[in-house]
Amino acid sequence: MTGALDPARRAALTAGETGYRTPAEPAAGLRPMYLVDGPLGLVSPTFDERETSLLLPSGIALGATWDPDVVRSVAAAEGAEARRRGFDAVYAPNLNLARTGLSGRTFEMLSEDPLLAGVLGAAFVEGLQGQGVAAVPKHLVCNDTETERQRMSADVDDTALREVYLRPFELAVRAGAWALMTAYNRLNGTPCAAHTELLAIVKGEWGFDGLVISDYFALHETLGPALAGLDLEMPGPAIHFGARLAEAVERGEVPQARVDDAVTRLLRLAGRVGALEGSERQVSAPAVPAGRAHEVLVEAAVAAFVLCRNEDVLPLDPAVRRLAVIGPNADRPCFQGATFGRIRPGGGVTTPVEAVRKRFPGEVVHERGVDGVPPAPLGGFAVSTPDGRPGVLLEHFRGGELVLSEVRADSTFIWFGDVPGAGPTTEPGTLRLTAVFTPPVEGRWTFGAGGSGATTLSVGGTVLASQPAPAPGDVMGQVARAETTGAGIELRAGEPVTVVAEMVSAGSRVQALTVSCTPPSAPGALERARRLAAEADAVVLVVGDELETSRESRDLASSALPAAHRELIREVGRVNPRTVVVVNAGRPVDAPWAGDVGAVLQGWFAGQGFGEALARVLAGDDEPGGRMPVTVPLRDEDRSTHGEVLDADLRRDYTAAEPTGYRHLARSGTRARFAFGSGLGYTTFRFGPAAVDRAGVRVPVTNTGPRRGREVVQVYVRAPGEEDARLAGFTGVRLDPDETAEVTVPLDERTWHRWREGRWVVPPGVHEVLVARSAEEITQVLHREW
Repeated sequence: MTGALDPARRAALTAGETGYRTPAEPAAGLRPMYLVDGPLGLVSPTFDERETSLLLPSGIALGATWDPDVVRSVAAAEGAEARRRGFDAVYAPNLNLARTGLSGRTFEMLSEDPLLAGVLGAAFVEGLQGQGVAAVPKHLVCNDTETERQRMSADVDDTALREVYLRPFELAVRAGAWALMTAYNRLNGTPCAAHTELLAIVKGEWGFDGLVISDYFALHETLGPALAGLDLEMPGPAIHFGARLAEAVERGEVPQARVDDAVTRLLRLAGRVGALEGSERQVSAPAVPAGRAHEVLVEAAVAAFVLCRNEDVLPLDPAVRRLAVIGPNADRPCFQGATFGRIRPGGGVTTPVEAVRKRFPGEVVHERGVDGVPPAPLGGFAVSTPDGRPGVLLEHFRGGELVLSEVRADSTFIWFGDVPGAGPTTEPGTLRLTAVFTPPVEGRWTFGAGGSGATTLSVGGTVLASQPAPAPGDVMGQVARAETTGAGIELRAGEPVTVVAEMVSAGSRVQALTVSCTPPSAPGALERARRLAAEADAVVLVVGDELETSRESRDLASSALPAAHRELIREVGRVNPRTVVVVNAGRPVDAPWAGDVGAVLQGWFAGQGFGEALARVLAGDDEPGGRMPVTVPLRDEDRSTHGEVLDADLRRDYTAAEPTGYRHLARSGTRARFAFGSGLGYTTFRFGPAAVDRAGVRVPVTNTGPRRGREVVQVYVRAPGEEDARLAGFTGVRLDPDETAEVTVPLDERTWHRWREGRWVVPPGVHEVLVARSAEEITQVLHREW
């Protein structure tokens, strides 16, 4: 079909038309394909808060399920929604690894372990593509931190690259992924999008027949990516591919066959999603009805909760007389990190305190417990336009002329390439936000603003702050970090003031404006919380992250909770031993306070069903079914990656820190606070004698407790000469009291192989096969000789 197009028209198909659409080519029977970001749900292509989507459990929450069926069902719900809305491909799942626990995007990652991430990532691919919507696993490869992600180099040896970092992507390709996205970073000095050896592994060794797409603005040249095997530059319009690629072919620098391969792969994807004349979407699974999707997400949240400690506190008696729900995340839970991929859930979400009040008929009292409230978008407060309409007035000027005026319900705006109704973002212009804000309480309110150009903020006619335009090479970074400049101002309750933020842009590929607002602090919150806790029969204490804790383009310095949260846990636990701490965070959180409370429940960023699922688990309607997908060490210093930094050449030495996570703790003989794979339930289990053969491990499992529950049988393998064992397989089983089932944990051929001297080999000798409940709770040791 490419033969019907001249070389220039073929090359035009190697770059997007916009940030979310590929070009049409009538001569090839090709309509545009619509691509959307989607690790946590379908992101509005124009980042418009008026476009809402299902808000999925985050990657780390899905990883905590240790359940491919749950992950598959969540991805199917997203795929069905994508199909209803006309999308053809979703940039998901994120298959990078939580190797440090401190990445700004840990919440998107499934696990620190490559097998767990790969098996669950493959299930996500299957669920999404079962709806005829392409999965685009990302970011190939080693985009495991955010600091200097555009320029840093992950320096990793071939063994770790093959056995660890590429493994999740390999499993996704084996599951039939129709596309892949390359990472921003360099791999051993070469940009991933231009890495010939890397893409040769994917397309050659793995036989990947899909489309390889660049991350947005990741290309810096034409020849390297083209010759390496990249197929599609995003976003559009083209910079380095398209016309420049056609010119490179004409000069003989790039073979025409390379362009033809890229176009063939694009057309193959188009055929799979029904974008090619005569083709239909390759739908292989029933659609998830829109009315069923929310319940799917609630069930997934239940499956993701990990019970790490329980001193006979959970489940709570639903008839409890007086229940205190305390904590800054009880009424303001966090569902996602601050990335371009922010989701606006439709219809609102139920907060933990609302859900608990619905489920528990007794008295439920609430206190935040911390004085301060984190910044939030100004549009989320009670604001109006100057003429009294709810929302903010957003005006776009080009050449001093007003070209677009609209009322919006948000105050965080991003556009790639084009502002609908106002023209290209590359044109110089001014963006002005005006809002009339009426403070509900008296005190010092703080406002902040920032964007992709020089930004000025005034409140009540007083200029509070001004921020210069970012350096041209850091526009994307500043936008991703949502950097703002602000100040406080004393306001009287009920007296309206006008807030004006103005951003002047010289024009760039991205345009953005953020305006935030922070209420005055409320002193005495800790004492009020302590008093409520002391008078309650039990306490549910919800702590964790806020939106800005985990952010694209920025990593965390520590895994600790904020000091105010830690103090709140200590004080509440001291006055009420029946305290359940619910950790609402998208990362492994340092928990030296765990022994001071009755129960610890990891709640992650569990999606729009978080509140309802939490109430069901607390009441015992459902069992928390998850296991830890990451390690929580006793201290950050116990990680092999602790202190790891970029050198002067922006290189990060992965090899020096290998292995990471639970494998490093095993080698160093260090116990974890919450081990990889660990998790409690509301019943107990016993493993019988296990047996192993080449295909897998078989073990009888008996529920020895009082109620139905779930166990996850885990198998770890240590090859001859290895100091640590690695996860090789797992299987979950649900059993009634006194029920026994023989559980089979399949082990694929790769279980026994290691990468040595440029090839996969099976180390000769005796391999130890560990049957376990976690990386630290080994129940049996078997042997398999090769």
